[in-house]
This record gives sequence, C-alpha cells and structure tokens, in this order.
Amino acid sequence: MKQARLVLGGGSAYGLAHIGVIRELEKHYKISSIIGTSMGAIVGGAYASGVSTEDLQALAEDVSIYELFKPRNLDWRGSGIFDGKVLVRLFEEWTNSKRIENGVIPFTAVAYDLNLRNSVLFNSGLFADAMRASSSLPLIFAPHELGGYFLVDGGVSHPLPIAFAESQKGEITIAVNVLPPVADEVEYYREKEIKTKHKHDRITIFLESLMQNQGSMALHSILQYEPDIVIDAHHPELGFTDLKKAKEFCHWGEIKAQEALRDHEEPGFMEKLREGYRKILGKYLD
Repeated sequence: MKQARLVLGGGSAYGLAHIGVIRELEKHYKISSIIGTSMGAIVGGAYASGVSTEDLQALAEDVSIYELFKPRNLDWRGSGIFDGKVLVRLFEEWTNSKRIENGVIPFTAVAYDLNLRNSVLFNSGLFADAMRASSSLPLIFAPHELGGYFLVDGGVSHPLPIAFAESQKGEITIAVNVLPPVADEVEYYREKEIKTKHKHDRITIFLESLMQNQGSMALHSILQYEPDIVIDAHHPELGFTDLKKAKEFCHWGEIKAQEALRDHEEPGFMEKLREGYRKILGKYLD
C-alpha cells in the first residue's frame, strides 16, 4: 500500500464525514500522517491518537449537544459565547490525555494566533489542546489561551491546510474538503419583488458567510498546492449544526471517498477538476 498524508479540512458538523472518508481510505492506503483544521483536527487528532473509525463514530453519536452548549459553559468574559472548557475535557477523554508525540500516527493541527497574527502548527503537546485550539470557532467559542498564545480556529487562515502537507510523512497527498460548494454563477443586481425566503439568526448568518469565504480559500489551496487526490465530502442535504447526525455524515463520507478514488483513476481527471475550480474562481477574480 502507498503511504498517504491526509489533509482534513474544517466545516463544523460537515467534518463528521471525515470519519467515513478515513474508513474507506484505510482499505487502499496506509495513512502515514494527518494534518487537520477545526473539525478535521478533531477527527484527525482522535484517530491519530489511536481511536478507530468505529469507535470515533460511536463517540460522535454519543456527544451531548446540551452538555456542550448548556448555560454553565457560557464565557462570561465575552470573548466567545461559550468558554470551550467542556471541549478540552471531552477531547482529553477521547484521547486518554495522550500527547501527540505518543500517538499512533504523526499528527498536526492548525490554529491561528491572534497575538502573533499567524498560523500555529501543533505537532507536539496534548492532543486535547491541539484539537481545542484548532476548533476555537470565533464568536462561538472563546480563544484557547495556551502559554503566550491566544488561539482561534485554524480555518481563519487555512480551512484546508494543504500548504503544510509536504512537511508531513507520506508518498501522496489526499485532501478532504467538506465545505459548501462555491457558487459557479454570479449575478448583477436588478430590482426584484421577491422577498427573502428564509430568516436566519445572527449565528447562522455569521457561520454561513464564514464557510462561503473558507470554501473559496479551500479551492485556492487545491489549485496552488495540487494534492494528488481531492475528496469533496460536503453533504448537500444536512447542515453545519447537525452534530447529532454523525451516522449519516459518516456514511456519506464513505460514499464520496469511493467515488473520488474511482474518478481519480481516470486519465486527466485531476486536471479537469482543477480547470473546473479555475473557472469558478475566475468569475470572482476577473
């Protein structure tokens, strides 16, 4: 089997599809290293620490949304809605408080430091700290304060961290993108009588806007760093808050991984994929 360095992107609940993707990839490649952002860091970190995909899915299905977002977890300092401490405890439990250096697979998590204003790569220290820092979604969770760092979600700078893949162990690079698709059409303003169909709360508006921006950044990364295989595992019928639908996301990830592996066997497929991304981004760059 070829050794594959795995790049797992962010995307809130969409990232649960990473579990199914890994389950399928295990059949074809030896996963020799993992680098992840946000939910990609959570799934990748737990897996790299030694949690099987079966156990990881069970853990995801067992997560209590109420426990994560109950009032006692509010961040009274105002740097986020929730303080994120429950996440650290959860990740410590999942990884048995293991250090990255003692994991079964080399692992790196990407976070962003607001003090230094640059990305921070975690390839040492506690898995729980790396996972918490990388998934500190602005507005929702308070930044993870660690030493002199003030860390937020790695998706701020690298929602799909292919930029750092070459520093990871492996023969080929497989990138897994779960973010919503970037629109392939643009429209000039014209007056309409159509009223807004949906009313969104402020959190939904923020996160949907953020993910659209990150989706464009992910396509730029694919074009710039040219991974060997790209798996698009975004679920079009579920939402970024559907954390209780882990089973559906996992199954979808398996299906999309199977499809992607078949597609990449076709001569010229990767170049066709990149050309499609260029056309999409070109409509915004022209």
